[in-house]
Amino acid sequence: MSEKQPFEKTLSDLQAIIEELESENLSLDKMVHLFEDGMKLMKICRTQLDEVENRITTLVKENDEFSEKPGIKQS
Repeated sequence: MSEKQPFEKTLSDLQAIIEELESENLSLDKMVHLFEDGMKLMKICRTQLDEVENRITTLVKENDEFSEKPGIKQS
């Protein structure tokens, strides 16, 4: 995966791997290979989500004025 593919495509590929892993007709080697591929795709999705989260700004209204607050902090 040299080019960055859209998040939706990466997620779709990950879902396809999950469905294949849930089938009952796989050898152990095939399951391990699919698991490794799935972990790589999951890391790509997480990275893309982190990038988007870092770009988000939240507008906060204080004293009838709006200000930008970078990012979203999770508690």
